[in-house]
Amino acid sequence: MSKKEIRAMIDEIDSQILELLSQRAGYAKKTAKFKKYYYDPVREREVFDRLLEENPGPLKSEHVEAIYREIMSACRGLQSPISVAFLGPRATFSHQAVISRFGNSIIEEPCPDIASVFDAVEKDVTNYGVVPFENSTEGVINYTLDRFSMTSIRICGEIYADIALNLISKQKDIKDIKKIFTHPKAMEQCAGWLQRNASGKEIIQMESTGLAAQRAAKSRNGGAIASLIAAEIYGLNVLEQRVEDYKDNKTRFLVIGKQKMPNTGRDKTSVLFSVRHEPGTLYRALKSFEEFGLNLTMMQARPSRKSPWEYVFFVDLKGHETDEEVKKAIQKMKKETLVLKVIGSYPMSER
Repeated sequence: MSKKEIRAMIDEIDSQILELLSQRAGYAKKTAKFKKYYYDPVREREVFDRLLEENPGPLKSEHVEAIYREIMSACRGLQSPISVAFLGPRATFSHQAVISRFGNSIIEEPCPDIASVFDAVEKDVTNYGVVPFENSTEGVINYTLDRFSMTSIRICGEIYADIALNLISKQKDIKDIKKIFTHPKAMEQCAGWLQRNASGKEIIQMESTGLAAQRAAKSRNGGAIASLIAAEIYGLNVLEQRVEDYKDNKTRFLVIGKQKMPNTGRDKTSVLFSVRHEPGTLYRALKSFEEFGLNLTMMQARPSRKSPWEYVFFVDLKGHETDEEVKKAIQKMKKETLVLKVIGSYPMSER
């Protein structure tokens, strides 16, 4: 086939795809009356799994999922646009996590800090929020953990995101960059690369990688260490990818809201509790999980905000709060705890 014939075939297929997308959107609008919540990660996961199983190629699985993420986001937007708060500004890794879960057809609410994300959800300014919870190299975000002890907001989901740092700029050659804008944490995570490649360049610290990208976009000879989505949003060139010193750098984000998630059979439950100052109370509380065969995937301790020298424990376990084993373990734990609160059962995400 000639180049002209191939392009004609692609145009014809595109027209067919558009017609089918319009039909899908029409049916999606009709389902709105049956839905209590427009964001249904369980149903979306079912769609992804089925399509990935049926995928004949040559598109890779991640490409199929990315395409359908946007299709479902657009269809969801026709039913009722979802609003999501996140640690802003736009183009931060929190923003990137939001897009990876909800797609682009949402109402974005960038917030100046994590507290404001919780406030937005608590006050019904937004339907959901996305907050960073733990990083594979830096550990748990303490404020996020502390806030769960003071709120009725629940965890509705989790997102594991690669923290891939990139040098981006209006320039096309690193030799033409005189200053580099970046966040202090990003600067720490790519210190080795900066030492080898940015000798003599001014390093300017910013409040976020998103703001760093903004400054680079306004600077004639500036660059930024930021995300790929920042380069896309601000129209910057990607001069070098993955400049972080340790490539296995991931952050776990939590989706927060007021929605209870249904049992999928592959869930995680997060529990917060405190125990009395008596010998063996913590051991006996945790033994409940062992007794009922429950696997703990994480445990953290934080000083209590209510009483000095007392601690609040945060644990993740495999299972859903409606599972019999989980219910029995939690019921038994109540005998050994001062406070015990399930702060969410939600579908597990791949690391």
